[in-house]
Amino acid sequence: MFLRSLGRGGEQGAALAAVIGLMAVGLVVGSLIVSSVVGAFGFSSSSRAGVQSQSAADAGVAAARAGMYLPGNCAMQPTPGKYVSASVPVYSATIEYDTGAGWTAGCPLVTAKQVRIVSTGTAQAKGVAGVSAGDTSVVEAVFKYLSPGVSPSGIAMYLYKGATIEANSSLDLTEAAGAGLLTKNGNIVCDKNNTVINGSIVVDGNFTMNGTCSVNGSAWVSGAADLGSGSISGDLAAASVTPNPPTKARVAGTYTQGGAMPTMPGWVDLGYTATDWLDSVGAPYQVKTSLTVADCQLNSGSLGGTLPGKPLVLNMLGCAAGPTSTNNTTVSLTSDVVIYAQQFNFGALNSLKFTSSSTAARRLWFITPDLIADGIPSCQAAPSLLAQGNFTVNNGFTIADPVDALLYTPCAFDGRNGFEWHGQIYAGGYSSVQNNPKFTFTPIGVAGADLTTGTTTPVVTKSEPGSVVTMRDR
Repeated sequence: MFLRSLGRGGEQGAALAAVIGLMAVGLVVGSLIVSSVVGAFGFSSSSRAGVQSQSAADAGVAAARAGMYLPGNCAMQPTPGKYVSASVPVYSATIEYDTGAGWTAGCPLVTAKQVRIVSTGTAQAKGVAGVSAGDTSVVEAVFKYLSPGVSPSGIAMYLYKGATIEANSSLDLTEAAGAGLLTKNGNIVCDKNNTVINGSIVVDGNFTMNGTCSVNGSAWVSGAADLGSGSISGDLAAASVTPNPPTKARVAGTYTQGGAMPTMPGWVDLGYTATDWLDSVGAPYQVKTSLTVADCQLNSGSLGGTLPGKPLVLNMLGCAAGPTSTNNTTVSLTSDVVIYAQQFNFGALNSLKFTSSSTAARRLWFITPDLIADGIPSCQAAPSLLAQGNFTVNNGFTIADPVDALLYTPCAFDGRNGFEWHGQIYAGGYSSVQNNPKFTFTPIGVAGADLTTGTTTPVVTKSEPGSVVTMRDR
């Protein structure tokens, strides 16, 4: 009886133990389910928060960028240079700018080259269950910064149809980021008596070196390179070379037969558009048109706008022979000056000099318009009523420091006998550079075009962000 009773109790105990075991398993499984549900909810809430905070950060970038399109809007913020939302989406976006010396927080100066917006966005519904990774997002966007006025662009010497460079010529192209001299469809002959090209060159044609010609840089030549007794201190890429193979005395670097040519910008057709010329605050240049023979003469004395420092566009397109002058003339620039003419024939003059009226740097543009918009230089020859001619200088023509000058002509540049030039030369015809000239590259650019890319550009009337440089999550 006792054993039977004990057996029945053992069975009850075993059953109770089984029930307790099942309950324990249920509790574990339930705990796991709850944990899984909570974890999933935490993950989904974090994902939702991440989407919201990312959108808020993007909204901050958009708000700060939009504000910079409105003059004075950036400075009017409670903290200048910082945009903070008062409602959803919640963001805080800070503006920084770089003039070339590093990033500075605040509203951009007109001299800024780039602007950076760093925006922190906050989610409206934050993550739960301790999952907070998506609660905030940070986006960094860098934009070009555009200001009115002429932006530097282009290389030192763009000689579309080629040139002869000879007789103690000295060309300093070292400020160029890449090649400083380029032909788009023509040959270069580097000839006679210690001609030195300090910089690299690109020749879409043949390159011939005679006498003691030196290129202190590299050369890319689509056609034949005849090294003669010249030398190249860098590399040479050419379709063929003489002598072959070149000695180290002729090419100090590496010679590559048929090497790839660098990308070359196309010719930009510049017409006469006085309204393209704006100063750094977006005000138009003063325009003066030459209507008489006396108006067509450049005399010793001041040249510039009627107001102090006011830039001037001088329209001399109606001067049949272009601007004229006399020997020993010094033109003193009181402001930046643009001269438009069908030709510039100073070849018969002795000592024509352009200088600044003070220590202030001045810019000077000589422009012969290209009257046919076809992407190639088009020099209109006589007997056309719009006959154009070369830019010719001789015997002591000087662009004196601190004046920098840019020449643009669809015709040729003919420079001889000791001219001195700081700036850039863009010529469409086969050009000459000879007899002790000195040329030093200084980037200037022109209104209405980017000479680096060979494209026309819209005129910027006020300071504003430009195209995106980079955009990333931080």
